[in-house]
Amino acid sequence: MKIKSRLSKLNHKFKFYKKSKKVSKEFYKNSIKENAVPWIEIKSVFQKLQPMKTEYDLIRMGSDFDGGYLLPDDLKNLEASFSPGVNEEIGFDLEISKICNRCYLADASVDEPAGLTPNMNFLKKFIGNDQDPDFIKFEEWVNKNEPQSNNLILQMDIEGAEYDILSRVPNGILEKFRIILIEFHDLNKIFNREYFEKFKHTFENLEKSHTICHLHCNNSAPYILFDNTVIAPVFELTYLRNDRINSKVEKAILPHKLDQANCRKIPDPQTPNFWQ
Repeated sequence: MKIKSRLSKLNHKFKFYKKSKKVSKEFYKNSIKENAVPWIEIKSVFQKLQPMKTEYDLIRMGSDFDGGYLLPDDLKNLEASFSPGVNEEIGFDLEISKICNRCYLADASVDEPAGLTPNMNFLKKFIGNDQDPDFIKFEEWVNKNEPQSNNLILQMDIEGAEYDILSRVPNGILEKFRIILIEFHDLNKIFNREYFEKFKHTFENLEKSHTICHLHCNNSAPYILFDNTVIAPVFELTYLRNDRINSKVEKAILPHKLDQANCRKIPDPQTPNFWQ
């Protein structure tokens, strides 16, 4: 069994680096296309993705490996959670349901997950800006359920739609969330001007009211090597609202001791240096 397990790991490692080499070549081709966003402009945005250490220790919530998140231990008096993007793994939502009085989940691509607690509400809709019966605007969803509270937590994993929502959402909505956890996707598209502008505006919108306190790269997608920089096409950021930070912040050390690979069977180069 040990030999079989080692062979399996070697096979996954070989495939990972083979795919990484392929996507790196494609990334380079995109960088030299006519009207491609200049690399220096992209790096200036990446450099703003620097996590800061605050007075709150980070704790891990959710399942081991994929489905777990690091967040600041500032959970007292949280009232409700919002989780757009749902899959079979709802370990994080179940844990946060023990802290929050109300938990809201939404996703039109799945049926209501089994095992929801009484204080969890599932909406079979996508979160987005489309005028479609299967969609609901993010701000409408939040205001309909929690019009008064500003002690909310957001955990968002919506496979690339995050930029359309967060680049345009009113900042007053974001300020309702004390803690924000987001998985960002598709950095392989960063040379596309339309994608880049939404990417940039998303982080500009978030930084008006929140500070990054953790960054973790998801190894489910092969990393890209470009200009001596390792880039993760998928990564997770944890934000803390600025009014919760009372001490002087300093640059956080990465990776954090509580970080875990999202996928156990493939290489995990930890947090690469694309934001530096």
